[in-house]
Amino acid sequence: MNRNKTIFALSLLAFLMAIVVVVLGAYTRLADAGLGCPDWPTCYGHLWVPTTEGDIARANENFADTPVETHKTWPEQIHRIFASSLGLVILGIFIIAFRNRAAGKACNITVVLLLSLVGATVARIVFGSVMDVLLLLLAMLYFACLFRQYINQGYSPNAYKLISLLAGLVILQGWFGMWTVTLKLWPQVVTAHLLGGFTLLSLLWLLVQRSGGYGWELPEDQVLRVKKLIRLAVFAFFVVAIQIALGGWTSSNYAALACPDFPTCHGSWWPGGDFRQGFNLLQHVGPNYLGGQLDNHARTAIHLAHRVGAIMVFFSVSILVIQLLRVQSNTVRKWAFITLGVLCLQIALGVTNVMEGLPLMVAVAHNAVGAGLLLCVVTLIHRIYGAKSI
Repeated sequence: MNRNKTIFALSLLAFLMAIVVVVLGAYTRLADAGLGCPDWPTCYGHLWVPTTEGDIARANENFADTPVETHKTWPEQIHRIFASSLGLVILGIFIIAFRNRAAGKACNITVVLLLSLVGATVARIVFGSVMDVLLLLLAMLYFACLFRQYINQGYSPNAYKLISLLAGLVILQGWFGMWTVTLKLWPQVVTAHLLGGFTLLSLLWLLVQRSGGYGWELPEDQVLRVKKLIRLAVFAFFVVAIQIALGGWTSSNYAALACPDFPTCHGSWWPGGDFRQGFNLLQHVGPNYLGGQLDNHARTAIHLAHRVGAIMVFFSVSILVIQLLRVQSNTVRKWAFITLGVLCLQIALGVTNVMEGLPLMVAVAHNAVGAGLLLCVVTLIHRIYGAKSI
């Protein structure tokens, strides 16, 4: 097995693991188990969870403000274990890609910074929150180095830069998982953690596409027609990404049921909502945000914004699908129909969440299908950008 096949196999494994992590993360958040383990990286001081009566009694004594709730501890810790395993797989892919890289000073600097990120993570575990500023500074240096490398070298078929980005992001995602706990579900961090998970999933899928050599080969006239859709596809991607961010903000502020009816909200097409408070990103750090801190008017504003975002997603993705269906290619049309099917399913799940009072499994499925819609749009951008003539 050559290196390209090895990276493809490992990236496919990492992608499948990322799906599990995203779904487990959604379940943990929606089951109100985000603080099922009030410490990090252990759970009540245990590598697994406290199970015996004696362990639970000691945990309740040491964490009096957050007594053990076993139905919340296990999903949180399982999520952590899968996420940590995913991180190790991605770092393994990075090591293989580094050994197969094109030699260059920028690559060496990238490795030094990545090792610094790993060391800083260990230091954070040992020395506590005093290391948080250093973590952020190292992350900024790492991603600045990648950006400079991309500007100097431009796009290339070599996946090393994409894998380097993944390696840095998975470490950063681990930090956001830590801050989700230590900052007690601060909505800004919870939303960033969700976006980080979706970003990792999308980039892993893109790596699968690139390392597997997937793409569209079309007649020359159809290639020209497809290439004209790249701006529309990118626009649809940004609309979907913004809607995912709104969904994360809705979930982290417990605003999913702020409008209990559909298609109206509290019997009105546009009820009063406090958008200024609902989208105040300067909420102070300190209180426990489990259950949310905003009043009903602020939550209604968040929910309404998410509904408007859903309308924008429907029209932007539908227009892209219609344009793709006009391409004379069964392969292109297949992806158009897949994207349309995922879009319709996502809207149906969103409506069901409201009408049925946010059933847990439906809410988790809404998160998973939202990730699926993002992956569809990422696939379309990759295939449109790389389309070649037969």
